Amino acid sequence: MKKLYSLIRACMTSDMKIFKIKTKKNSKTAILLPLFIALYLMFMVWSGANGMFEMMMPLGIQSIMLSLLVFGISFMTFLEGIYKIGPLVFNCKDDQLLLSLPIKKSTILFIRVFKFYIFELLFNSLFLLPVMVAYIRWDNVDFTYYLTSLIMLLLLPIVPIVLSLIVGTFTSSLTSRFKYKNAAQIILSMALVLGIILMSYNSDGLLNYIMAHATGMNDLIAKIYFPAGMYGKLITDFSYINLLIFILVHIVIFALAIIILSKFYFKINSRLKGVTTSKKVKFTNLIIRKRSSYYSLIKKELNTFFKTPVFIVNAGFALVLFLLIVIFIVIRSDSVLSMLTETEGMNISKDLIMNNLSIFIFILISAAAYMTSITNSVISLEGKSINILKSLPLKTKTILMSKICSSMVLTTPVLLLGDIVLFIKFRIGFIESLLLIILSLLIPLVSHFVGLIVNLRYPKLDWESSTEVVKQSASAFIAVMIGMLLLIITITIITNVIERISSLMILEIAVIIYLIINALLYLYLINKGTKEFDKLSI
Repeated sequence: MKKLYSLIRACMTSDMKIFKIKTKKNSKTAILLPLFIALYLMFMVWSGANGMFEMMMPLGIQSIMLSLLVFGISFMTFLEGIYKIGPLVFNCKDDQLLLSLPIKKSTILFIRVFKFYIFELLFNSLFLLPVMVAYIRWDNVDFTYYLTSLIMLLLLPIVPIVLSLIVGTFTSSLTSRFKYKNAAQIILSMALVLGIILMSYNSDGLLNYIMAHATGMNDLIAKIYFPAGMYGKLITDFSYINLLIFILVHIVIFALAIIILSKFYFKINSRLKGVTTSKKVKFTNLIIRKRSSYYSLIKKELNTFFKTPVFIVNAGFALVLFLLIVIFIVIRSDSVLSMLTETEGMNISKDLIMNNLSIFIFILISAAAYMTSITNSVISLEGKSINILKSLPLKTKTILMSKICSSMVLTTPVLLLGDIVLFIKFRIGFIESLLLIILSLLIPLVSHFVGLIVNLRYPKLDWESSTEVVKQSASAFIAVMIGMLLLIITITIITNVIERISSLMILEIAVIIYLIINALLYLYLINKGTKEFDKLSI
């Protein structure tokens, strides 16, 4: 048992940094920032659940709403589990080390699944715990509620985990046979975030539908999803026998999942680590082309981006959302116009929008550019190879500007494509179109310069998982916050001058301002940024 505990602790420390407390200079930021975000998220969930229970109180169906929320959280845990199953269960970095030790393969698999369970338990608790606490205010609860809720909190992640293991095993088995193994994970992650946004957009209609059909939905969920139905039953009519049945069912499900998974796990895992080719290649008349160092650096940055799924999802999602919004505007422009003019607090008239369409395109470009922060992680992602990069016979300026250019290669085509579609849809004039195209180059450049400067100031080179860099680093958080601040400033200035200055003049002034800002950021990067890069070492 002591050896098993040591192995579990070692694996969690290696793959999941949330279990490892650092003692470095920036340890307070590394600990307090995730804690603040977690507490803020839990407060928002508690507030939302509290409002729902208040609405359900007159109808006397707050326990039904609790069951529905449990089902919704479990479904979200299932989707999130599919996204996390790759780095936590399959293709882990310490596979070779563990397989070389005198440890049973079943033990290794148990450690993997148990680690996955702990992660999903923490994720599940961020949403489920605030809901359980909010329910206390709106119903007469006793000791049995707290006992049931504690057991539910520990066991409810098991079914979503097993379901995500089934789906994840299938997708891993499928994608392991192809060259581009990360494509399914990227597509699924994008779809998950888009689904959450669409649900948030229709939250009012969804809540009204739930209120009207709560009882029927609860009966259906109780039939198709045993945990949520049993939880609601135990809350309203507690029974130790039902509680014991609930515990045993989850233990059996968890044990069967590990037994069945062990039949396929190691075979799939070995394929994921292999190199897959679609056909035999015969080299004849081989010609080696010499590429410039600048071209090679840009290609390296693009390869890093496309081979890191979490990087694509985190940095590229705003671009995907931009294209979807453009498509939605083209198809449903009347709905968008109504939404802008009828939203409380915006005070935007229809004539104001129709007379300043180019300005609203400008705002849309700014939002997409500032929310696309690619360079905030490019230095950190070099990791332990930073010394190799520094040892190359290349100027530091060339290395840094290649990272800026590679980011522009990713953002520019998407923004220009959206621009052209909107220009055609709204028949924007030639001069305004030209200015907007220039701004589509200058605004993302500001975002890329800021991200790179911040990453040089707060690098994280001692990472073991790319997720740490992209999602949990100080540079990523600071760069995103700066982008949001710049977007707010841009919108505030535009809303205050849009009725006083013509659209053409606003765009002309914006081009001049962004030219100056980019020039200043470039000078800062070349002078101080290069010095900070030269100091980097691990």
